[in-house]
Amino acid sequence: MNTSHTAQSRVVATIPVGVRPVGVAVDVHDRVFVTNSGTHTVSVIDSRTDTVSTAIGVGPRPEGVATDPQVGVCVANGGNGTMTVINKSNVVIGTVGIGGPLLPSFTMTGVAVDHQMGRAYVANRGGRRVWTIRISGALPPFAHDFVEVPDPLDVAVDPTSHRVYVTQPGLHTVSVIDPADDEVVRVIPVSERPAGIAVDAPRHRAYVAGSGSATVCVIDTVTGGVTGTDVAPGPVDVAVDSRGDAYVTHSDGTVTVIDAVSHGVSATVPVGSHPRGLAFEPHSGRVYVANSGDGTVSVIDPTGG
Repeated sequence: MNTSHTAQSRVVATIPVGVRPVGVAVDVHDRVFVTNSGTHTVSVIDSRTDTVSTAIGVGPRPEGVATDPQVGVCVANGGNGTMTVINKSNVVIGTVGIGGPLLPSFTMTGVAVDHQMGRAYVANRGGRRVWTIRISGALPPFAHDFVEVPDPLDVAVDPTSHRVYVTQPGLHTVSVIDPADDEVVRVIPVSERPAGIAVDAPRHRAYVAGSGSATVCVIDTVTGGVTGTDVAPGPVDVAVDSRGDAYVTHSDGTVTVIDAVSHGVSATVPVGSHPRGLAFEPHSGRVYVANSGDGTVSVIDPTGG
């Protein structure tokens, strides 16, 4: 095992939220947003106090969530195929219909934002499409279009190249969308049933949790080459911190940490029941994990607090 600082990682707080929390995102104002798929709400956590400041009603079965520093928060509602947009004052300002129910999934239906391009991307697994929604300019209404992608689940954006990475669990692949012409320009084989994905733009990497395996694949976003890191069985979702370390949730109630330099597992952290989505909060330097089985969020401090 690696002896990096992440070996000290531990849970320093457990925060009650709603029923079946699955998605997590952070903004630039010390706020953490958690989708509660069982109560059709988004909990807003103040990362300075690790307390819930409010809960916002959204569409049925909210799953994926992403933030934009100008617009606010985008929430993918899996129950009715819509995206809810919440402004920076925590007020719902619009709902975008994107083609019918997004289908239940064992993790979450993905949404990602490219701030510079003024776009949100939402995976519609039932419609075999990734929707591109314009979130800049006079809002609402929200203009939108789509790219044909079979079996899309999670979505991540490279903020440098603006390319979009989409996991396809039924095909064991990741498709890459070039926003210049809204087309798939590369399809990359990865491990079985890829679920969550996260891009580490400074290091030209994308981490993919292979939920049907015991592997996290690392894609070189320049060459398209793939390497693998052995983890515990059933990795679900992944997030990357500012050092390039990757945090991976497992349905057995743990988070494994992959060291950015050695590419080995440097720590295993027990969290809550059935953890799903997670996100790194840069101001506190902590990782927030949604535990879908017990309605909580675990807060991991990589330095041990």
